[in-house]
Amino acid sequence: MRLTFDFLSNGGELGALMRAKDWSTTPLGPPEHWPTLLKSTIRLILTSRHPMFLWWGGELVQFYNDAYRLTMGPERHPCALGQRGRDCWEEIWPIIGPQIETVMAGGGSTWHEDQLVPVTRHGKREDVWWTYGYSPIEDHDGVHGVLVVCNDVTAQHNAKAALERMNLALTEQIAQREQAQRLEAIQTGQRLRAEQALREQREAETTRLRSLFEQAHGFMCILRGPEHVFEFANSAYLRLVGERPLIGKSVREALPDIVGQGFFELLDAVYASGKPYKAGDLRIELRTTPDSGPVQAYIDFVYQPIIEDGSVSGIFVQGFDVTDRTMGRQALQRSELRLKEGMKVARMVVWDWDLASNEVLFSDNAPELFGENWTDMRSLWDFLDPADLQRMELARSEAIKSNGSYGEVVRLRRPDNGQTVWLQVYATVVPDEAGNARCIRGVSIDVSARKRAEESLREAGRHKDEFLAMLSHELRNPLAPIRSAAHLLAMAPDNASRVKMSSVIIERQVNHMTSLINDLLDVSRVNTGLVVLDKQPIDLHQVVLESVEQTQPLISERGHTLSLDVPGEGEVAVWGDRKRLVQVLTNLLHNAAKYTQPGGRIMLEISHHADTVELHVRDNGIGLDAMLMPHIFDLFTQEKRSSDRSQGGLGLGLALVRSLVSLHGGHVTAASPGPGEGATFSVYLQKHAAPGGAGGSGRGPRHHEGEGLRLMLVDDNKDAANAMAMVLESAGHVVMVEHDPHRALESVGSFGPDACLLDIGLPGMDGNELARRLRASTHARGATLIAVTGYGNKYDKASAVQAGFDHYFVKPANTAELIGVLARIKPVASANQAMPAEAGAHG
Repeated sequence: MRLTFDFLSNGGELGALMRAKDWSTTPLGPPEHWPTLLKSTIRLILTSRHPMFLWWGGELVQFYNDAYRLTMGPERHPCALGQRGRDCWEEIWPIIGPQIETVMAGGGSTWHEDQLVPVTRHGKREDVWWTYGYSPIEDHDGVHGVLVVCNDVTAQHNAKAALERMNLALTEQIAQREQAQRLEAIQTGQRLRAEQALREQREAETTRLRSLFEQAHGFMCILRGPEHVFEFANSAYLRLVGERPLIGKSVREALPDIVGQGFFELLDAVYASGKPYKAGDLRIELRTTPDSGPVQAYIDFVYQPIIEDGSVSGIFVQGFDVTDRTMGRQALQRSELRLKEGMKVARMVVWDWDLASNEVLFSDNAPELFGENWTDMRSLWDFLDPADLQRMELARSEAIKSNGSYGEVVRLRRPDNGQTVWLQVYATVVPDEAGNARCIRGVSIDVSARKRAEESLREAGRHKDEFLAMLSHELRNPLAPIRSAAHLLAMAPDNASRVKMSSVIIERQVNHMTSLINDLLDVSRVNTGLVVLDKQPIDLHQVVLESVEQTQPLISERGHTLSLDVPGEGEVAVWGDRKRLVQVLTNLLHNAAKYTQPGGRIMLEISHHADTVELHVRDNGIGLDAMLMPHIFDLFTQEKRSSDRSQGGLGLGLALVRSLVSLHGGHVTAASPGPGEGATFSVYLQKHAAPGGAGGSGRGPRHHEGEGLRLMLVDDNKDAANAMAMVLESAGHVVMVEHDPHRALESVGSFGPDACLLDIGLPGMDGNELARRLRASTHARGATLIAVTGYGNKYDKASAVQAGFDHYFVKPANTAELIGVLARIKPVASANQAMPAEAGAHG
């Protein structure tokens, strides 16, 4: 993974101007095409606080930084950026032109101190003295530009000249006075001259030192006395503390905003002990203005005691503002951390393989992905699929020949658990100075999920192709007898018996085709959301009668015995569409009759408890294979349940059953001991509570004394959730099932649970986070939270309790213990006392 870095980032005003400028109109073209040498030099200029300037290329295209901008004046800034050098500096070209040409011609660097270079700025021509140097920007192809590092020393020059004039005038006055006094007292004159000379020497030394301090890149100050009174502070120090007045004030008076940060105490300790103190990367918070908030900076500094006559008279403070360096390092550390976290999320491992020693260095997350952290590449090969290893070795050999790159997908068997991991490997050969392959650097990405998805797509395509072939077969089959019947009618139109027989054949086959097409249309309408249920209270007794009436001919034809164990008329009602419920039950009975050998037994059983109704259709037919069970209700999954196609049909009935039951807010399951052992198909629906009538209470948010608790069950495994819901409902509790944690948060307000049973490993939001949000909500703050999870190690009890859970069960949960815990929970008083009776309990 290659990181990119914007060399024009930050850089203050000039950085912004460079980023905004359309460089495509200049000789340099767009920045992304600039030479690396130019980019690096511009980055150096933008990050420096010292005045710096760059001429680049034969046209001497110009760049500079914020510090240099302060020396230019409005006549040239900002138009000088990107301008040709001669066009910008025509007035001083006779001075600087030859110097630039010398550097560009390979004549090396130049250095000029206190050089007079008059320039026009702020509307007038000024005599400006500069200390500057011209340095070549070059590589193996020669000199490409000139880097200017400069200082405007006009103020220092003028001060020095004034001081010299002052000293000269003073010397003349002293000389005149000495001449006048010489006649009076030669010794006095000599003494005065000696004192004056000493004083001048000290003043010169002080002036020279202060001038050097002013020009220093780092900050400096001199503190006198035990109160640390400012005697001197250079410009860099003033910039650090916000240009506030310092001279003559103690540090505590001048810098009250650093109280409590330890600096005053350090100064006191250095003054008392006479020992210097040095620190690096120390954080300091200062206010740049009295009304501004504190600004954080980082400094390297030294407190050096000033020893005079054997005792400490003050402290010399010297240091550097290293904020940019420290912040850059911290940013780099954060970037490395983000990279590590990103690699972990992307399941990506970076590695470096030394070809000479076979030593390999993996990134820290290798054990998580590989199950091991090898140090020798040959040890890893033992865990690769041999065919994949051979293919990758061929690709690697070709890449080594050309110092190129290669990529392969390989299978790795994890040594810790034996699982197979699919890895996408990308690698590139890194040569040495002689061009020979020295090492290989690469990245391995876990693409197991992608491989599984590809396999699922191929499997779905295969099922679809099989279904289409079967559909073609089933639709063609009725055409042959219809055609034959048509021929019979044409051959003997007056033969009444043949006409009757042909009509029966045609009608039967047309009915068969109509049934096939209706099944297809029903599945299509359900899957596209075109089916709208006409819901109303439906007596299940009537649904049973209609379904049995429709399937009785087939049951009788095959000699089956049908047993019914169903409620009487008016005993159990559901909220649903009568036609569609009849269609569901008819399909299940028809399916049982079709896949049970002649003379078999079929049982229809309906039971109800709490607010759930269960419909079970059992047979002693050919049963179900375990491989078929996960796909029994899927579209495009037509598996043989018998050794031939004698039963016909498209196999859409069960897919349609599942879709229609889901539209009613219920679910359907299939179970079988195995081939030849029969099968049971079960439908679970919400019971409808008719006002004042029979049928028991509907599943709603109401809670009456003696009816158990209101429980919210959240688990993304639908079968596990529904099975648990049945257990809890059989214990007399009202259960709402949700499979998505976000849906659970949306539903909790209207449901008002007494207790919530939460899986931990939920999609999009884990159970611990869901528990914290439920605890923070007004509707579930007082509810009892129970964790029911299969993660016994990773999501331990301590984490769950910390998240707000009251109880913790590891799957498979002990049902008796769970029901016992629920029996000890008191219902939570809910302000929400009503909910539509038809609302689904299973989300």
